[in-house]
Amino acid sequence: MTTIIADPLRQKLLLCAIALGVVMDGIDGSIVNVALPTMAANFDTDTGTIAWVIITYLLMMAGLLLVFGKLADRGYAKKLFLLGFVIFTLGSAACGIAPTLDILLAARLVQGIGAAMIAAVAPLLCIRYLPKEMLGTALGVIAATASIGFAAGPAIGGILTQYLSWHWIFLVNIPIGILGILFAARVIPGDEPEYHPESFDYPGAVTLFGAMVFCTFVLEEVAARGITDPVILASGALCLLCSGLFVIRELNAAEPFLNIRIFAKWQFTAVLIAYLLLNIIFLGIIYLLPFYLTMEMHFDMATSGLYLLIPPAVVAILSIPFGQWSDRHGRRVFAVAACGLFVLFSAIFAVLSPESGLLPLLTGLILMGVAFGIAAGPASSRIIDSAPKGEEGTGSSLMVTSIYFGGVLGTAIYAMLFTFSTANTGGIVAFTALDSATFLTGFHITMAAGLVLSVIPLVLSVVVPDEKKAA
Repeated sequence: MTTIIADPLRQKLLLCAIALGVVMDGIDGSIVNVALPTMAANFDTDTGTIAWVIITYLLMMAGLLLVFGKLADRGYAKKLFLLGFVIFTLGSAACGIAPTLDILLAARLVQGIGAAMIAAVAPLLCIRYLPKEMLGTALGVIAATASIGFAAGPAIGGILTQYLSWHWIFLVNIPIGILGILFAARVIPGDEPEYHPESFDYPGAVTLFGAMVFCTFVLEEVAARGITDPVILASGALCLLCSGLFVIRELNAAEPFLNIRIFAKWQFTAVLIAYLLLNIIFLGIIYLLPFYLTMEMHFDMATSGLYLLIPPAVVAILSIPFGQWSDRHGRRVFAVAACGLFVLFSAIFAVLSPESGLLPLLTGLILMGVAFGIAAGPASSRIIDSAPKGEEGTGSSLMVTSIYFGGVLGTAIYAMLFTFSTANTGGIVAFTALDSATFLTGFHITMAAGLVLSVIPLVLSVVVPDEKKAA
């Protein structure tokens, strides 16, 4: 039986250790974006290839979050949390000294594995060791620190890249990681492994992760290699194979990795798809905007970082009050309003140009923050509300996974569209070789595709009513 911490001081220390890990995860989720143009120029590569710096990290988060969550639930929370800190810190050091893009991407994979461990275990530590009356506060601290970290990332990344080098956006994690390891080891109670008669569903976990990896590879590389390339065709076939094997396994396993029968309820599937698409659009734009600010607006890295700070900062301010209002007044109206704003800011970016000045750019950035700030609580809560009775935990896990996998898909899809639209007869063009007119054309085409995509979550949010609350 897990011992609940009664001492108020130890409760606060535990929350501090959890918050330190979550804020580090949040910062690294956004700190890289602003440095992408500099890194693309440094490695003399195109915008699509450099996108792998984001994708590798988020893909590990999306693919392994459920795995580490289930392992932690078996009584290994402290070990996984500390191991996550260690792996994340070592990965950060390797990223900071990486001499080539290939080594950097390999190090980002390692960093993402550590980040997935921290993110998966953080809420479980609150549930296991804090009193029930503190749970809302504790989970609120996790949400707030993640938002603060994500909001601060662009500004920190811009300043470090501008005045030192892009290497320091990774090296800055080393002292934070060491501090986190020493502090967490002292304040987190020891593990109490639990007996689970059922075996862990490794085939389900492996096939789901394989489907994610091959799907992402196809989306990211098809523009560079061509749709008839043998590697693309083989990866597409493997994606379908892994998906099919996963479905067969989960339908027949006594203790499935993921109960996919939950998707039989169309309302749940609709709101989950809507939320996934919102994350795809939001993080796709966040990926491409730094290139626009550098190429078209001629901003330096520090200035770009401050502009990219706007959306997550607005999200951090609005997400909690709108979540509370949706608890009292229903979620559908807020979800529909947020999706409408997604259509609006996507339309602004589809026609944005340097000649239009700063006002449309600032309007688009603020609307991004307002839209996701409104959506964050209501749209995510609709997933859990719509889950079949008894499957709220599965709904919560899928909601969190959709955030990270939405980031993977958003980056890959927007990179693919931009690469397709800026390629010439000689193939893809390095970022430094793109002229302003070609870049702007590719930017507009990509954002226009995002505008079309943004209509889907709006429709899905309109057609799904709020779940009736039990009397």
